[in-house]
Amino acid sequence: MLSNILFQQKVDEQTIKEILFDFHKYGPVSNSHLESLSYLKKYIPEDFKKYEGKLMFLMGLFYKTSTPNSFIETIYNVYAESIIEETGHNFTPVQADAYNSIKKYTNFSFSAPTSAGKSFLFQELIKESKGDIIIILPSRALLSEYLIKVKKLVSKETLVLQFIEIVNTKRTKNRIYIITPERGEEIFRNIDNLNLELILLDEAQISEEGIRGMKFDSLVRRIDKKLKNVKKIFTHPFVLNPDAQFKKHDITNNTDSETYNQKTVGKIYIEHFDNGFKYFSPFDDRIKGRGIDNNIVKEIIQNNGTALIYISKSKIYDGSFIETFAEYIELCPEISDEKGLSYISKLEEFLGTKDDREKNSVLIYLMKRGIVIHHGSIPLKARLIIEDFVNGHHAKICFSTSTLIQGINMPFDIVWINNFTFTGNEDQKTLNLKNLIGRAGRTTTENDCFDFGYVVIEKKNKKLFIERLNKESKLTTTSNLDDTTDPNNEDFIDIVDAIKNDTFNVDLQLTESQIKRISGANLDDEIVFILDKFLNKQSQPLTVKEYYRLEDDQRKKIKISFENIYKAHLRRTELSNGEKNVLSTSIPILLWQIQGKSFAEIISLRHAFLSEKDYRRALRRQLLKKEITSREFRLLLSKKKVRFSCIAEPLPNKTFKRPVSLFPRDTNIVDIDFDKIIYDTYDYIDKVLSLSLKDPLSSAFILYFQKTNDIRAQVLSNYIKYGTNNETEIWLIKYGFSFDEIEELIEYVEKIDETEIVFKKNIDEYTENFDNFKLIERYL
Repeated sequence: MLSNILFQQKVDEQTIKEILFDFHKYGPVSNSHLESLSYLKKYIPEDFKKYEGKLMFLMGLFYKTSTPNSFIETIYNVYAESIIEETGHNFTPVQADAYNSIKKYTNFSFSAPTSAGKSFLFQELIKESKGDIIIILPSRALLSEYLIKVKKLVSKETLVLQFIEIVNTKRTKNRIYIITPERGEEIFRNIDNLNLELILLDEAQISEEGIRGMKFDSLVRRIDKKLKNVKKIFTHPFVLNPDAQFKKHDITNNTDSETYNQKTVGKIYIEHFDNGFKYFSPFDDRIKGRGIDNNIVKEIIQNNGTALIYISKSKIYDGSFIETFAEYIELCPEISDEKGLSYISKLEEFLGTKDDREKNSVLIYLMKRGIVIHHGSIPLKARLIIEDFVNGHHAKICFSTSTLIQGINMPFDIVWINNFTFTGNEDQKTLNLKNLIGRAGRTTTENDCFDFGYVVIEKKNKKLFIERLNKESKLTTTSNLDDTTDPNNEDFIDIVDAIKNDTFNVDLQLTESQIKRISGANLDDEIVFILDKFLNKQSQPLTVKEYYRLEDDQRKKIKISFENIYKAHLRRTELSNGEKNVLSTSIPILLWQIQGKSFAEIISLRHAFLSEKDYRRALRRQLLKKEITSREFRLLLSKKKVRFSCIAEPLPNKTFKRPVSLFPRDTNIVDIDFDKIIYDTYDYIDKVLSLSLKDPLSSAFILYFQKTNDIRAQVLSNYIKYGTNNETEIWLIKYGFSFDEIEELIEYVEKIDETEIVFKKNIDEYTENFDNFKLIERYL
């Protein structure tokens, strides 16, 4: 079949009729048929066009159909109209079936391919909901996309936040919270004030992923225990047994599950080798490796197409991807589009790279040529800008890591899988591969139009690729929480026990057993020492410069005291050297946050520290005073190596035994990669301070305050928890504003509490800027 298509000039009517009949009988489930249709669309587009209208009907893509032109199309058109009549929505058959099950059952778990229209289904559910909704996503990588889409869907009377706070009550009719599992405990602190209608657990295959899976599973069990009658939806891509979510958590209340295999986008598969590209089929390879005369990736980019190149994070960090893909990067001239440049300007302002020659950012340099980098350590606000840039059609190439696997809806004409390393067991690797392939091919809304994309793999990975693509994936029916042999489980035993015994303290966000250990750990000396040294007489925290002016033994004692306070809530008595180094590195970053430094300022200060800015300035002064020659200046600079800084790592993690340096030990101070500092600093703020340290440390100081009434302990608890002790700033944080936004906005706030924000009369000065207006329009 495929070999014929490559050589023939018109469609074989018998072949196309067989495919159409198969779709009528079974639905669009055959990958091989979709592949054949993709070749027909590519090589015989004019002849193929007369079949596309009927094809859209038979594939159930009713939003892409026009007037029916045959009896069978009329029958399918009646089916489409009956779906609209029954559901009130222009759904595909898959969307309609899932919608009806969601309405009928309390707990529904389903699996569907990446392009099955899950996003549209969720949008319609959100729009018609009257109560509160919680959307739980596998990682922060997905948050930005969801926040943008949901805010556009709902009225200003709907509160949309990425954490759970009960605020703006005077002006809010319902709430939508978009969170990761790590934020899940906030649900139960606010449970009595919520009118929950729906909990959506998207990309629920995260339950298979080690520590993150345990956090997800612990949240699912608490939700089932506390919110048994609230409607819950679990979604997955490409798994055979979505009901595993119910089995592993013993969820029995009004359940149903479904696996949907219907697909909407075709794929053409290509292998890459040293001398070029050639076609192959993973299903029925009769093409026999037919070569492609031209460079198909170049051709797509030059014809205004888009390419996702999936690479390892290490290649992004060491910059080697630039050389590997230089010929494609060179195809992308500097962009001149005003809207595209405005996104770049926003990103430069946020990162503090504008007009600063010392801060050379590859991220910014490439973006100016319509090339973006996307991975989980790019700050959330930066990712928002990058994703807007891509969805605004300003990007030609995206170099990405596994963040795109996690469900971010940025489709491309071609997906090139350069990195074939996937984490997890074989089922997880298969699942991740299929999820990534799903990004190939943009699903358009054009009537009577079949969509397809290209998937490129390296020749050496072809055999394994075919095996995985043709293999079915299953979820395990036993949770990692119940695996007593897991070496990481020791740090999560408390959570498991608390779920079973309902012993979570919702105010402190810790289990009662953890709180008991902190209270019984005799931490008074450590806490008093920190309060004496970390805060001044006005209960203001030290500046970082003041911190580094402390005697070495005092700084060391502060680090040890914080370490002792943190580990008190754990079952083990010692941290690994790696964990200790992470704690130590986080303290200056915590201080910068406490002082209200913007993200740009924090990375600038960290860059100055790691690159020995004071040393470089002193050398330059010596050069200007002619105390040293130019040659001596260059020699002294070349000998100075970068300071050690441990990479960020979520805590606790007993497997992180030895500290890993952010930069190789022999890195010269003038050769520091500024982007690495951006990524690592964000990981410290997000994964270490916010998700790992905040709750146990702030709780220890609150418990001390309750025992002694030492107000300094409450002050420091607020600084650790919120980054400030200013009441207005704390309320603005609860409303979802970042520190960067608060810095400008705070002077316009007349009054703020849980009921509303009241702005001063001169708020028009602030909202003259359109971005500022969009930021606060829901509260005006």
